[in-house]
Amino acid sequence: MHKYLRAIGFSKYNKKRELRPLLDLVIQSSTASSLITEGDEVYGHISRAFGDRFGLRLYGEYGKGQAFEPEYCFPYADSDVVSTTVPCVVERHADKNSYGGMCEEPMIGVSLIFYLSNGLEYMRRVKNKQESSRITGVSLTGLCLDGKILLPLQKTARQRAISSNVSKNRSALMEAARKGDEKAMESLAMEDMNLVQQISNRIMEEDIYSLVDTCFMPYGLECDVYSVIGEILSWEIVRNHVSGEEMYRFLLNCNDMKLSVMINRMDLLGEPAVGRRFKGDIWLQGRAEFE
Repeated sequence: MHKYLRAIGFSKYNKKRELRPLLDLVIQSSTASSLITEGDEVYGHISRAFGDRFGLRLYGEYGKGQAFEPEYCFPYADSDVVSTTVPCVVERHADKNSYGGMCEEPMIGVSLIFYLSNGLEYMRRVKNKQESSRITGVSLTGLCLDGKILLPLQKTARQRAISSNVSKNRSALMEAARKGDEKAMESLAMEDMNLVQQISNRIMEEDIYSLVDTCFMPYGLECDVYSVIGEILSWEIVRNHVSGEEMYRFLLNCNDMKLSVMINRMDLLGEPAVGRRFKGDIWLQGRAEFE
C-alpha cells in the first residue's frame, strides 16, 4: 500500500485489500507497458493513466502462462519541464526491481536523490546497445500529502536581479569548490559565516519565512523525501477520472530550479496564486530524458 496514492486522487484507499480492484483495473486496461528479459525471467511494468500525466504503475513478473504477477505499485506523475541537465547516476534498489537516481545539482547545494519513474526504460537501453542510455536531463515531480500556501516576499526588480546574480555566483563557486579550488572553498566559508551572522541579527525581529524565500532540504530518514518552499510559477487543477477527486499541480521555483508538485485539493491549506509560495514535504520522483 503506497501512502502517496492520495496525492493522485485515491484518498479513499486506506487498506491493502481495498486496493485489489484498482490493481485489476490497471492490469485489464493498461495504457502503457514495458518488458525486459534477464535469463529465463521476464519482468516489466504496466501503467494506467488516471488523468493528465499521472497514474498508477505496476511492476512484476510474467509467469510461464504469460500471466502478469504484480510485485509492487507506485503512483507516478510526469512533468513537461526539464528540471536539471547535470550528469545523473542511476542505481538499482536493493530490495526490488526499482531504481533511484542521483545528481549533484549546484543550485540546490545537496546531492539530489530521487525515485526514477522510468527505471525500466533506462535498463532496457543499457541492455540494447543500439539505443543510447545517456541521460540528458531529468524532469522532477514531487508528490505531497500536506501543503500550505505562504504569502510572497515583496521584492523590487533590483532586488530580484541582485538575488539572481548572487545565486549564479554561488553556484559557480560551489562547482569550483567541487573541483578542488581552495579559493572558492574559502569564499564559500566566508559567505556562510556572514549569512549566519545576518540571520542571527534579523531573526530576533523578523519571521523565519521572511528570511527564507525558497528552500530544498532533505527531510526525515528516507533519502528521496524533501521539505520544500518554492515560488509558484503556474498552477492548475487536474481531476482523477476514476475517483473524481481533484488535485493541484504546481510548477515551483526552488533555489532557481523548476519543480512540479502534485497534491490532493483536500490536503492544501490556503489559496494558490502565481507569485505566492508553496510549502510542503514531498516524495521526489524523476523521469529521465535520454539522448
